[in-house]
Amino acid sequence: MKRFVLAVLAFVTVARAADPFSSVTFFKDVLPILQKNCQSRHRPGQVAPMSLISHKDARPWAKAIKTAVTTRQMPLWFADPKYGHFTNDRSLKKTEIDTLAKWADTGAVAGDAKDAPPPVQWPKEGWTIQPESVMELPPHDVPARVSWSGS
Repeated sequence: MKRFVLAVLAFVTVARAADPFSSVTFFKDVLPILQKNCQSRHRPGQVAPMSLISHKDARPWAKAIKTAVTTRQMPLWFADPKYGHFTNDRSLKKTEIDTLAKWADTGAVAGDAKDAPPPVQWPKEGWTIQPESVMELPPHDVPARVSWSGS
């Protein structure tokens, strides 16, 4: 019986070592994906409904993140790759989707903060790319309802 238990433990250890996703952690594996593809919108002051800057922010959303990326609902990216490469392409590779899913499935572990990449220094103005010019215009009221006469 003792040999059987040892054999099973050895098998599990070898199987986990062969599985590159056996120890997916936020700081080492997930955070770089979020920085590259999600944080431009998922950070305080931006359009997304929640921040994905820290493990504390992202962990409650782990299962929702898995669902959103496996169904390709997130990150939003509608450009068709058959028409060329886009420098701001946020679409995820299959390996990135698998990493996020595995992280959610294995308890959304934080891991060691020393494994984290440096935080992204987002521009104070909110731009991820700098525009060639910025124009200040007078305020303009937009009516709550517009009727179109069509032609």
